[in-house]
Amino acid sequence: MIAETLSLAGDKLTLRPFTLEDAPRVQELVSNWNVASMVARIPHPYPDGGAEEWISGHNERRASGDSWPFAIETKKAGLVGTIGLSKTDGSSMEIGYWIGEPYWGNGIASEAARVLVEFAFDILDIEKLTAGHFKGNPASGRILTKVGFLTVGEDKRFCLARGEELDCIALELTAAEHRKTR
Repeated sequence: MIAETLSLAGDKLTLRPFTLEDAPRVQELVSNWNVASMVARIPHPYPDGGAEEWISGHNERRASGDSWPFAIETKKAGLVGTIGLSKTDGSSMEIGYWIGEPYWGNGIASEAARVLVEFAFDILDIEKLTAGHFKGNPASGRILTKVGFLTVGEDKRFCLARGEELDCIALELTAAEHRKTR
């Protein structure tokens, strides 16, 4: 039950579990090409019912420990995006996020990433976090480096919205490195 109700607080935002009532807002925000085209796993156009289907599997994935999706909510604007962790192997998880375009450049993603990194290392006891961003999205790279991620290489990742493989920068942050910067 804790997994289904766990919320994390930042200074200006809250990370909380999604509810099905969030689906119309998710649909609205990810239907924007400028958002979908910068994220690997969002199709464009975003299908009707896609948000409900995505949200409906969250509790099961949280309970299994495979995934920790959170809605990013601000006091002024309500739901503005998502951030979460997905299991990649036994000792690491991948961080992923998107923010609705009207909220870009306001520090929301940086604060959400900081809160989620603390959760991953302090509560989940993860050894390593991984992340990636498309080369054409350097703003995402700045967010990740602000919270301590280091570039470890390049690869290609498929972007559903664009329907093609894109050059991607791979980053990681270990628990040991994170503790040094606290």
